[in-house]
Amino acid sequence: MLSRARDLVELQAQTFADDVRPALAEHGIEVLRWDELSEVEQQSMTTLFEERIFPVLTPLAVDPSHPFPCISGLSNNLAVLLKNPMTGARQ
Repeated sequence: MLSRARDLVELQAQTFADDVRPALAEHGIEVLRWDELSEVEQQSMTTLFEERIFPVLTPLAVDPSHPFPCISGLSNNLAVLLKNPMTGARQ
């Protein structure tokens, strides 16, 4: 199962790089890293997140002390892997 999941993640990344990102660019949409934004753009994104996105998030922790949560197939879900900028460790 892990091997299949890795294959799917690789396919997803390749599809995004080869198809989705170029199609977005054709319509003037850029996907940028945080450090590529100006200070004004960063502040705008911070405000957008704090006012419109954060209030509707429901955090679910997945780690050895928490069982995997039930995720409804009829809802939008986002999984996030964090990288510590100081150590490079992924969490």
